[in-house]
Amino acid sequence: MTDSNLIEMISSWDISSTEKVDECLIRISEKEADTNAKLEAVLSKQCQIEAKLSGIGRAMATLLTVENDSNKLNMQIVNTAQLAESVSAKVRRLDLARCRASECQQRVHDLIDLQLCSQGVVKAITEEDYEKGAGHIARFLAMDQQLLQRTADDVQGSITSVSDAVHTLEEATEKMRDLISKRFDEAVQSDDLASVERFFKIFPLVGCHKIGIEKFCGYICQKLSAKAQKELRNTQDIAKAERRLHLAYADRLTAILENFARVVEVNQPIIEAFYGQESTSLLDMVTILQKECDIEVKNLLLEFNKNRQIQYRIRQVNESAQRLNSASAASNSIPSLGHYRKPSGGSIDKLNPKDIDSIIAEITVMHSRIELYFRFMRRRLQTNAETCLQEKEPQKNILNEYEKVVKDCDLSRQMQEILSTYLLFERYFMEESVLKAIGLDTFETGQQCSSIVDDVFFILRKSIRRSLTTQSINGTCAVINNVASCLDGDFVSALKAPLKNGYPSGYIDLAQAYNAIQTSLQQGKLHSSDADRNRTNFIVQLNNADMSTEYIETLWQTMEQEISGTFPGITAVERQLLDSCLTELKNVRDALKATVDFGIQQLRSSAIRPRLNPWVDEFLNYSHHLTEEELATYEAGETFVQYFIVQLDGLLNSFKNALSPRNYDALVSILATEVTNRLERAIKKSSFNRLGGLVLDQEVRALGAYLTGATSWSVRDKMTRLSQIATLLNLDKVSELSEYWNPENHDMPSWRLTPNEVRTILVLRSDFRMEDIKRLQL
Repeated sequence: MTDSNLIEMISSWDISSTEKVDECLIRISEKEADTNAKLEAVLSKQCQIEAKLSGIGRAMATLLTVENDSNKLNMQIVNTAQLAESVSAKVRRLDLARCRASECQQRVHDLIDLQLCSQGVVKAITEEDYEKGAGHIARFLAMDQQLLQRTADDVQGSITSVSDAVHTLEEATEKMRDLISKRFDEAVQSDDLASVERFFKIFPLVGCHKIGIEKFCGYICQKLSAKAQKELRNTQDIAKAERRLHLAYADRLTAILENFARVVEVNQPIIEAFYGQESTSLLDMVTILQKECDIEVKNLLLEFNKNRQIQYRIRQVNESAQRLNSASAASNSIPSLGHYRKPSGGSIDKLNPKDIDSIIAEITVMHSRIELYFRFMRRRLQTNAETCLQEKEPQKNILNEYEKVVKDCDLSRQMQEILSTYLLFERYFMEESVLKAIGLDTFETGQQCSSIVDDVFFILRKSIRRSLTTQSINGTCAVINNVASCLDGDFVSALKAPLKNGYPSGYIDLAQAYNAIQTSLQQGKLHSSDADRNRTNFIVQLNNADMSTEYIETLWQTMEQEISGTFPGITAVERQLLDSCLTELKNVRDALKATVDFGIQQLRSSAIRPRLNPWVDEFLNYSHHLTEEELATYEAGETFVQYFIVQLDGLLNSFKNALSPRNYDALVSILATEVTNRLERAIKKSSFNRLGGLVLDQEVRALGAYLTGATSWSVRDKMTRLSQIATLLNLDKVSELSEYWNPENHDMPSWRLTPNEVRTILVLRSDFRMEDIKRLQL
């Protein structure tokens, strides 16, 4: 604090009295003590400050030395930079001189080679040494023509000789090209394979890469065409000798495609070695061969269509489809098998699915072979591009060009026609075979399901697996969609038809049973009625629907695994397409489950409710106001629950062996629901005393134990409401309800009864006062 600040502070104090003067003195003493403490703290740091100042002084001397060294280093760096610049200039001049010397050397070599080539090519042509002459021409073509002209201009004395040599080589080049082309044609006419390959290797040396590829491919196509035509004429004989008549044309197609693929495989190293790795010669060869392949495959397919009567069978399938559509519009019945009548009159035999089964198999093999052929060519071109081209863009261009070739070629169109025919035949085979399986459905005693389930799913599994052999994702998806459509249509309809008619309930009372027996005796025989057969058919079809849900789940899981194995390199779009098709199978599974639920509901209305109602009504015939003696007598005899369980057990036993396990469990579940609902209504029509409520609680527990033991499903949830009613009627007094009623306590079972329903149930106890019930806080 400065002196002026201290004076201002003291002048602001009040010293009008002795006490205030003393206070000011005390304040001044405190300020003085504080100031002395600060001074002592500063003085205590004197040694440290002096040591630091001494260190700074020594560092200043060192910094002077560093400054001198830095200046020296700076001078050295400047001198080095100037020297480096001078050296680099000399290096640039040396590099320029080296380049000029190299260019000069190249000019000299070109001039020397030019003279040697001009002399050697004439001699080689005269001696018909085409390889040597082509080598001279290749060396000449590799020279820079503009550089040769500048060299001739620079060397004034030799301009004439250089021009003459160039002119000689140009004439020799044209002559050599004509000679090689002529000799190649002669070799082709004489079928001299060695000479053909000899001149094929010479073409790129004289700059005729494209011509060489075209001529060689023309020769190869000629040979392959002759071989294919010969094998096509002998197709049936070859297949008969190999015992493969059913795959005769598929084998011929395989042989044709293998021949073309083998040409590419064998000649790829030759093309890479003589035609240059960076050229598109291999793609040019594949393009030319593809045109010939289109022709040969087309001829084969024409013979295939003629011999296998494909067009006639397609017409039969289409006519059958039209007849089926018109019949479906007029009736929902299953179409007849064997033959049908034309609108114009006359009968036409219906195409038997077995007749096209082998044709479908042959078509799938043919389609898969074409797909494998395209994959082989793609792999060859990709390997060639990756090996010869370093950059990604040229590699991609090669593959894109081949994809254009594939897209525009006739083989792709024929491939689509084959696939279309396959899908038409496969759908017809599938639908007709399923209809035949439905029409020939048989049931053996002791079995829960009929033959329709195994037969139908065997057919569908066969069709899907056969679609995988086509190597076509689109074909597989189409077949899966057809499978889903077939199941959702004919198959589900066949299962649902008996269920729609309902379950024949049989004889409900003794009078009906007696009259039926008397009628049979008068006719002199006792036989199973139509109702018995209908009941059996109902149960069997219900089991078929339940078993079909399990089969279809297994089917799509198996298909997912097989599809992943068949198409390992599937794209995201194709995966999405397949998932969409498999979802259709899951929708059919849901439709089958709905059919099962519909059948179970039919059982509820026909077999459970009519029988259950009179049994539950027996509850009303028992008194529920019991004394001790009446309770003892009641328990000594047949109680209601004993009678009721016997009846339920008889009902369930009649279905236990007939229904499938899941259908039986579903039946027990529905029975439990009906029992609890009906028994609850019967309880509400009765009144109870303390012992009557006790008996009811015991009977509800016994009934719950029986139903729980009758099924693997849990029925406790269905018995909860009835158990709570029995608990209420078994209370000693109304106030005990507080020990049970606490909806907010999660440790105790939740109450299914509303407060109003609780009061209504408690009113059924004749010994409970209405005032106590009304006072309950619920």
